[in-house]
Amino acid sequence: MNSEAVQHRATQAEKLQLNMVQVVRTVPLFASLRERDWDEVAAQLTGLCYPREAYIFFEGDAPENLFVIWMGRVKLVRHSVDGRDVVLDVLGPGRLLGEVAVFEGAVYSQTAQSMEEVAVIAIPRNDYLDLLQRYPTLALAVINELGRRLRVANDLVQSLAVDRVEQRIARALLRLAMYNGTPTKDGLMIQMRLTRQDLADMTGTTVETAIRIMSRFRKQGWITTQRGRVIIKQAEQLNQ
Repeated sequence: MNSEAVQHRATQAEKLQLNMVQVVRTVPLFASLRERDWDEVAAQLTGLCYPREAYIFFEGDAPENLFVIWMGRVKLVRHSVDGRDVVLDVLGPGRLLGEVAVFEGAVYSQTAQSMEEVAVIAIPRNDYLDLLQRYPTLALAVINELGRRLRVANDLVQSLAVDRVEQRIARALLRLAMYNGTPTKDGLMIQMRLTRQDLADMTGTTVETAIRIMSRFRKQGWITTQRGRVIIKQAEQLNQ
């Protein structure tokens, strides 16, 4: 390999590292780091790509990395004792994967699976824990994120326990729109292709029931679909 090719590869690597840093800097968990700290952090970042429906990690695996989603959407799945999957959350760019297990040192409590082509940034667990020791403000950010995850989990448990299936599906759509929604002239579009199986797994119901209720929401004019994506037209009706 000639020197020009080597230089080209080095330049590409530098650009890739710079892009990863730009992504990680948008994550609230790292917002407290100072400008001079980022050279050290950048050396610990690794970019990884996954095709659609690939597994990033499995429930029960040892936590080797903390992940930041760079591009694409990832669902967090819990496997029930009767063999059914429950989708606990759907996360997009800038969100974290595996931070609870990395922080606690316990195994991953959920499975992370890509819903489309996904790129993530991996930070080795030992490197991240070392950052926490040197920059205590990062630990406070972790506590805030764990609190958010706990609220999401509590809301899901409560919804599965007491809400009618129509309410569960409506709440799931509103939650997805909150984190993955883009305003359009027709309403708030959920920026991911949501299958009926995904919706059923998120709400503890069957695919047939999810299809029936989504059809009812469309007939009532509360939602519509466009190129496989759900658009919420009347959020106030879904929120009843």
